[in-house]
Amino acid sequence: MFSRITEVLTHVGIIALLVLLAVTLVYYPEFRLLVFITFIVVITLVVFISRRAARKPPKLFDVIADEVRRGSMLFEVDDDEVSRLLEKDFILYDEFRKQSFKALMESMIIIPIFLWYFIYFYLILPRFVITDLNLKLIAYIVGFVVPYILYVASEFVFRVKTLTYVLRGYEVYDRGIVSISQYIVIKFPLSKDYIVREYSKRKCIELSRKHGGYTVRFLLYTKNTPKLVEVLSSYGKAEVISD
Repeated sequence: MFSRITEVLTHVGIIALLVLLAVTLVYYPEFRLLVFITFIVVITLVVFISRRAARKPPKLFDVIADEVRRGSMLFEVDDDEVSRLLEKDFILYDEFRKQSFKALMESMIIIPIFLWYFIYFYLILPRFVITDLNLKLIAYIVGFVVPYILYVASEFVFRVKTLTYVLRGYEVYDRGIVSISQYIVIKFPLSKDYIVREYSKRKCIELSRKHGGYTVRFLLYTKNTPKLVEVLSSYGKAEVISD
C-alpha cells in the first residue's frame, strides 16, 4: 500500500515538474537549454531509480540470516544440484523468455518518448506562430505531459508483474531458509501472505507473495521435494499446494 502511494506521488511530482518546465520555457525562454538538460537528467534518474527499486526483493538483513543459522540445519542444496534441475525445467525457460521480452519493451519505450520531445518542440511547434502566451503555455504543457502520461500507461501494459528469484544454492534450517550468495533469507514460520506450491515433476517448490505492485516468487529446486515440503509444513507452518 505504501509503495503504491509513493508511486502515485512520484508521478504527480513529475507532472508538476513538467508543468513548471513548460511555464519556464514560455515566460523565460532564455533558459531553454538549461530546462531541457534538467528535464532529461531528472526523467532518466527517476525512471532508473524507480525501476531498480521496484525490482528489489523484500529487504533482508544479515542479522536475520545469523538468527536463522543458529538453528539446526535440516538439509542443504548446492548450486550444482540446482543447475542440473534447471536444465530440465523448460517451463521456467519459457517464463523467462516472456518476461525478458516484456522487460525489453518496457526499457525501449523511453526511446520514442525522447524522440517525441525532439520532434514536437524542434520540428512541429516552431512551424506555428503562437503570440498568445496562454495558448503557448497550453501547447508546451501538452508537449511535456501527454507523452509522459502515455509512458505511464505503457508501464501497465509492458511491466513485468512477477519477479522470479531462483535460489542457486541454499541451506534449510528449522528457523528458515538462507541463500548466502544471493542475500536471501526466508524466515520460519512463513507469514500468512506466502503461497506455497509444490511442482513434483519439475523438482521445485515455489514460495510467492505480493510485494508492492509485484508478485515475488522464490523457486527452490531440490531432488528431495518431499523433504522440503515436510519442512515447510512442520517448521514453516505453511499449507503446501501440490500439483
